Amino acid sequence: MTSRRESAVRQHSFSLYNLSANEIYFQDYAVICQSTLNEDHQTKVKGRVKICSKSLVFVPNDIRSPMIKILYKQISKFEDSGKNEFSLTDSTIVSSSSSSSSSSSNINKKKSNSLIIICSSATLMAINGRIEPYTTTYDTHRFYFEFVYSNVEDCLSVVGQLYRSTTLPFPEQVMMIESIVQGRLKMLKFDFKQLKDLNEKILFEQDAYVIKPLIKNPGKCLLTNQCCYFQALNNINEQQIVQYELGTLYKIAKRRYKFHYIGCELQFKLDDQRPSQKKILYLVFANESICSTFYDLVLTQPCVHLDLTPFENMTLRWQQGTISNYDYLLYLNDRGERSFHDCSQYPVFPWVLRNYTSSNLDLNDPQSFRDLSRPIGALNIERLERLKERYTNMSLPSDHQRFLYGSFYSNPGFVVYFLCRLHPQFSLCLNGGRFDHSDRLFHSIVDTWKSVLTSDSDVKELLPEFYMTSKFIDDEDDDEHRLDGEFLINQFDIDFGIRHDEVRIGNVLLPPWAENERDFVYKMRLALESEHVSQHLHEWIDLIFGYKQRGDEARRADNLFHYLTYGVPEDHSVTAMEQYEEQLSLETQILEFGQVPKQLFLKPHPRKLTEQELKNDQEKKLNVDIDQPSTPTDNITNPMEEHLMRLRVQSLSSFEHHELGHFEFDSVCRLHKTAVRGIVPHPSLPSTHLLTIGEDGFLRNYMVNKSKIDTFYFISLRPLTCIKSIQVHFSIDGNEQCALAFVGCYDHTLYIHNLQTGTSILSQVLHDDIITDLFITNRSTPTLLCTSSHDATVRFWSLENLIFVNEDNYVFQPNYHSTSILPMQYDISFDSSCTCMHALEEHCLLAVGCQDGTINLCNFQTGEILKQLTSPSSLPILSLSLRSDGLFLAYISSKAVTLVDIISSTDVFTNTCVSDEQSFKSLFYSSQMLILGLMNGSCDVWNLKICEKVHTLNVNDKISITTIAYNDGMFFFGTDDGSVHSYVFASRQQLSI
Repeated sequence: MTSRRESAVRQHSFSLYNLSANEIYFQDYAVICQSTLNEDHQTKVKGRVKICSKSLVFVPNDIRSPMIKILYKQISKFEDSGKNEFSLTDSTIVSSSSSSSSSSSNINKKKSNSLIIICSSATLMAINGRIEPYTTTYDTHRFYFEFVYSNVEDCLSVVGQLYRSTTLPFPEQVMMIESIVQGRLKMLKFDFKQLKDLNEKILFEQDAYVIKPLIKNPGKCLLTNQCCYFQALNNINEQQIVQYELGTLYKIAKRRYKFHYIGCELQFKLDDQRPSQKKILYLVFANESICSTFYDLVLTQPCVHLDLTPFENMTLRWQQGTISNYDYLLYLNDRGERSFHDCSQYPVFPWVLRNYTSSNLDLNDPQSFRDLSRPIGALNIERLERLKERYTNMSLPSDHQRFLYGSFYSNPGFVVYFLCRLHPQFSLCLNGGRFDHSDRLFHSIVDTWKSVLTSDSDVKELLPEFYMTSKFIDDEDDDEHRLDGEFLINQFDIDFGIRHDEVRIGNVLLPPWAENERDFVYKMRLALESEHVSQHLHEWIDLIFGYKQRGDEARRADNLFHYLTYGVPEDHSVTAMEQYEEQLSLETQILEFGQVPKQLFLKPHPRKLTEQELKNDQEKKLNVDIDQPSTPTDNITNPMEEHLMRLRVQSLSSFEHHELGHFEFDSVCRLHKTAVRGIVPHPSLPSTHLLTIGEDGFLRNYMVNKSKIDTFYFISLRPLTCIKSIQVHFSIDGNEQCALAFVGCYDHTLYIHNLQTGTSILSQVLHDDIITDLFITNRSTPTLLCTSSHDATVRFWSLENLIFVNEDNYVFQPNYHSTSILPMQYDISFDSSCTCMHALEEHCLLAVGCQDGTINLCNFQTGEILKQLTSPSSLPILSLSLRSDGLFLAYISSKAVTLVDIISSTDVFTNTCVSDEQSFKSLFYSSQMLILGLMNGSCDVWNLKICEKVHTLNVNDKISITTIAYNDGMFFFGTDDGSVHSYVFASRQQLSI
């Protein structure tokens, strides 16, 4: 088995984390190096020399040799092999002729394309490929670089400018480096040959930085109507131009970077072709105007489909328990402009427990939990009194500059502190190639908790990693490397040193109640999602994101931090500063000490509903009070709200409540060779007769009471998809009648079959793709057939040449001819394939489910799309059903079932599958009941009055439930093997569908 250390050796390569934080890497050259660092000065090592803003880094091709960093400020002399010395002064590099000086080195200075560097120190990195503190040797060293392909003069022209910058005061040094970067970006031309499609329309091209924790990399950002491209100034990536397809973009947010909204973070969906490093693109532009232009252009591209869930809905969903505490905190951090790519604004999570010493953790004991109503610095009263005394005695120019806590609850140092095992490169980058002193490293959960309770300078909260566990994972965004306490394990076998108590630092020491790292994080997540925390989390939100974050409320809540962590004061704008030095100092301080999140709430945050309140609240939503309409109809201007509000008022007088019954197995019969795709009652025979269709192309008349097939009809060689049947009279006055079956098929064709004679009345191609569902009107003139299809349309066809309606009865047209075709009246087009449909003719309401996870609500008479709902998972809608009053809609994807209050678009009921075997396949919905057919052959029955699962029917062993139907006190379940299972539904009252 390969050790972790060996694996690290094989993967060793130059990274921006080998440099100082935010140092810029420009370019590199192929060289052969000799140096006095080697015992054998004649040894030649092939590699590349990296030209960076503060240093030169030699990266050998042989990963067993260390990388060597030479700081410009430690270089005393340049020489070329022609004995020309380049004297380094404070402001320039001057070439002069000099005689060969004696040297202790055995380096042979040949007349070639080479450069000699003499310096007072050199830093060795990744010796033998190990992750460990860098070793700096303080002695006079001589490095001989022979350039393989390039001219030494090219290198000197760049290095000379960068060297001169190190001789300047720090503010001027930063300004000069920025000027060098801008100059090189102007010369960088985007390689348009790298476009995905030469027909792409170029919308935007600007200089930008890509931001990652502690590092930034300059380049050019190019936006087209299909993709976003970033071309780096250097070759740090395997491909200099990285492509991000806008069609996979699911989230974009503006970000605050150095006080200004010049950042934009884009998140893309992943698949097997896209590696994880392309998941997030965080760009920083020169100014807010350029950033806003880029942001607006991305949003206006037709291929971009984002989850634009309203902020208020997320809070409401959290209140109702639809999303977890963890997901809601992640959401608030995102809205509060916190990012995993910015260590000065890293997502912040609370300490929720206070018990880290007991052998057992009792989550039912309130004493196990931290007081979430107080900031971490105010939990210890004695410390708080000391800090308040210091606050009172502070002598500062203005009161608003006074603070309780000189430290902050989240900053780059704390992020590096917690993640030093998972990302040791962060620590080496931030701390100049060293890990912190052993006694200050993250060593023990108990010790860290004691420190945040007692130390005047330690008020840090936690990171999301403390709660990331695969046992709770329901968010595809979670990085698998952060899960299950990986950050607590010394997975790279790093030597962090020995503490003062002679304990060697390895894995983090856990509380006694945790069996291991995975168990620790799992129990931390259980605590976060516990009822106690759920009832108090809003108090902590008030402190971090809410009305107690700043101002007088923060002062009253003992929640005051250094004034610069809140951003630049209004009377001290960065852009108005006369001195660049002051601006740079201010930015440096904020980037090192962290920033307060954006304030999201100006009033107290609502409390999460208890489990009992959730049940009561959902019961009220599902059972409308007939005496008190919940929303008035006056002054409604939105057409959808007006349309649906009429439905609510119309339905109040007829709304009834029914008790849920129980199920008794009756019979099973295999009717088809392949999957059953539709079950409907026979319209002209007793209720013991059903019509079924299957993927085998047959329509069968099934006698339930005898468990056998009465008659069958071959319809098509292709699978059948949907069926509706009606009873038709031959004349208005006559009693003679027959049954017609309307059947949709994979071959895009509608088949109309006379079930009395067994003959085909009509077959007509209605769509350009599979017909997925159909519906026949009973009140319109003319009678209409409504069909949906994978061609992304719903079409309405006139049946006036075939039948008409008289007193709610269908009647054949006297002059009907079998050669007649159905004329199309109108159609509705959508952005994605239509997968399912349900209509309520009495309310003129049509619901259409689509492949992209959207549900479109349309006016049945006009074809107008009234509202669009979006499934949170964006998975295809497999089935949907409107309640008979038109107020609620139930729909399923393979992963979730959702019940929506249509007027408010609020999810009032959701349930997700726990495994692939239990993914959802079919749906039945009535006013008081949901039945979900599962992949594993079982059915879950939910009582919507109490919002609980009351039955699990084991219909078939591991054979998917493809369709569910109800008729006259019986439920029928079609399965993937062609069988129909019958269950008697025993209830005190007839089921209202």
